[in-house]
Amino acid sequence: MIRTPQDTFLSDQTLAAARDVAADPGLVPIAITAANGEQCNWCDCPLDLHAQPGYVCSGCPLPAEHVVSTFTGPTIRYDFPACDRHTTDIVATVAQIAGGSR
Repeated sequence: MIRTPQDTFLSDQTLAAARDVAADPGLVPIAITAANGEQCNWCDCPLDLHAQPGYVCSGCPLPAEHVVSTFTGPTIRYDFPACDRHTTDIVATVAQIAGGSR
């Protein structure tokens, strides 16, 4: 999916609002914006496979529909391109980590 000018405008506005909220150290804002041709970078591999020497993760082969961005401060942003299937997985993982339970 390639962003339209409207998608870019809305994404910029959403990211700016999340960045402003990130100035509060007690919050970890998450913004979901339009993708711009990226591939989903999430995977369904069990974690123990990633720990094995020589293992190469193939990742998700689907195109990203969204970019899930999380801020850990007003100048630190992490972007996760996500297909429709993995968007909620990424949001849930970020919320779980930010909430302190794993």
